[in-house]
Amino acid sequence: MPHGSALWQRSAPQSPLSNLYDALHQASATAVTDKQRRAVEPVIGEGLSQGEIARRLGVSQQVVQKRLFGASRGGRTVGGAIAKLRKALLTHLPSNPLLKTP
Repeated sequence: MPHGSALWQRSAPQSPLSNLYDALHQASATAVTDKQRRAVEPVIGEGLSQGEIARRLGVSQQVVQKRLFGASRGGRTVGGAIAKLRKALLTHLPSNPLLKTP
């Protein structure tokens, strides 16, 4: 998904949502691999399922799942775009109310 897509359009200047989109755009460009980015952006921007993304990318649903959530190796999870993006966002926006967990 190009960076000029609807995913990266701001809602309102300096709102918590626009700040989150700016940080998400930066994190997507720097914190994840290209393959992870191609899997995660359709989830966030278009609400596609893992199966729909797999068909679009020409890979299995299991590959998309690993790109999004990582894989277990040696008793720990490695990779995973969602965790990388969350970590990057919490680093850049620790006080954003949209990132608070219940």
